[in-house]
Amino acid sequence: MRTQSQRDVVFTPFMLRVRAALDGENRRTPVRLKPSAARRLAWATDEWFYLRCRSEQVIAEANAMLNGRAPVLDLDDEVGTGRLAFTVSWGDRSSRVWLGETGRQGWVQLERSYQLALQPEEPADPSALEDLVLELLEPVTRKNDD
Repeated sequence: MRTQSQRDVVFTPFMLRVRAALDGENRRTPVRLKPSAARRLAWATDEWFYLRCRSEQVIAEANAMLNGRAPVLDLDDEVGTGRLAFTVSWGDRSSRVWLGETGRQGWVQLERSYQLALQPEEPADPSALEDLVLELLEPVTRKNDD
């Protein structure tokens, strides 16, 4: 366990979780998910957009702690497909959040390259992105356990 320094006041709680995970502490919690559900397209679009915006902050905070200790995370927007989607990736692991639509209905869906979902699911709330990033980083934190 690391002792706190005066500099730790500039780190967010999530940044401290990432650092602790890199130091070998198990700070991972299951990603809070809920079944994807169709709703008015405007609401689904708003939810997807908020997740996309929040992901920038989460990735920036995680990468600040990863810098020099492990490869950084990537955030890529899907272009040219006619679908709103973004992917957060680290090495060969990735999570894609996309907006599906039919008529005036839409839904948000999460796909993880390393874990099959039994049913379509989405993050329960934007803070679930923090847990998703720690899940992506699991191979580096598990390597510290060896």
